[in-house]
Amino acid sequence: MVENLNQSEIKLGAHYYLWYGRPTFPLLGGGVWKSGYKHQPLLGEYNSRDPQVINQHINWAEEAGIDFFVISWNDSGSWDDITLKDYYLKQSQASEIKFCLHYDSSLALNVFRNPVSYDFNDKYSPFKTKGEKFLEDFEYLAETYFNHSQYLKINNRPLVIIYNTSLFKNVSHYFDKLQANMEKRGISLFLVADVVHWAGVKLTKKNLSYLWEMPPKEVIKIFFRVMHRFSLNNLEEDVFLSKYFDGITGYNMYSINRTVNFLEDVDEVYQKFFSYTRSHKLCFIPTVIPGYDDRNLSGLNRPILEREEGKFYEDFWAIAKKYLDPSLKMVLITTFNEWHEGTEIEPSKEYSNRYLEITRLLKN
Repeated sequence: MVENLNQSEIKLGAHYYLWYGRPTFPLLGGGVWKSGYKHQPLLGEYNSRDPQVINQHINWAEEAGIDFFVISWNDSGSWDDITLKDYYLKQSQASEIKFCLHYDSSLALNVFRNPVSYDFNDKYSPFKTKGEKFLEDFEYLAETYFNHSQYLKINNRPLVIIYNTSLFKNVSHYFDKLQANMEKRGISLFLVADVVHWAGVKLTKKNLSYLWEMPPKEVIKIFFRVMHRFSLNNLEEDVFLSKYFDGITGYNMYSINRTVNFLEDVDEVYQKFFSYTRSHKLCFIPTVIPGYDDRNLSGLNRPILEREEGKFYEDFWAIAKKYLDPSLKMVLITTFNEWHEGTEIEPSKEYSNRYLEITRLLKN
């Protein structure tokens, strides 16, 4: 069971970010907000450590029927970690909503993100491998968060979603060690792998035009990922999903070469992965987004997913409900407040509370 949540209803989570207000290097300008975003937050360019902002977000989440926040985490002592530990969780209203962690492996395992690698045997630093860094991180999370009264548990097991799991390599030694480390603490983790993704490249005139404009290095990366993902067997060979994980999800199905007939294609992908979970005794957690627009962050020629005044979001929810896991009945929203990618449902000057209202209606 999912503790303290009604078993007859959908358990609804929303990805939540605490990075707002974080300073950047002086030469880059004034903080995360300057990275670029389209819609205007109703609260303005807020600071995630502001008690009024935290409490307002929790109120809005409750208004929308959101049961828990999935909070992004990447390192101990980081801005986000300190914000969660010393600001968010110390607000009185934090007791009104559950939370769990989204382990952002792209940042946690890659110093300055160059070179990016998810091979656990590669060096994170001169003195430790990425796998050793991974184990250190989970020791810290166990010590700091997993026993918190508001941490979301499934059958008394803390839920952790691990980002970009489909790219992991050489993990078995480290995941065996993780299980042993947690067992010493009396903890059994409920791990969910971010592996739901596209396989293959959808070739359209629009997509080919965009790929032609990209640097060759980026195009090679895209083709490597999609070729590796043609077979679900690679997930068992590389990540040992059935051995180490309890469920699978996909953070965001947006892809620059998949914006045409997007929802129809998502339906097919969800069906494929849902069938995979049925035969491998895993849980499937579908994700929905209200739209996608990161042009102010990544360039004005980027393909987007139009919100269509809420219709896109409603249609995405209809697909997600087809693939609800019968034992879990959980749906994730990407996102509550990722403004840079335009996936937020947090109230904006353009839409006011519309997406909170739609979410509340669609959950039921």
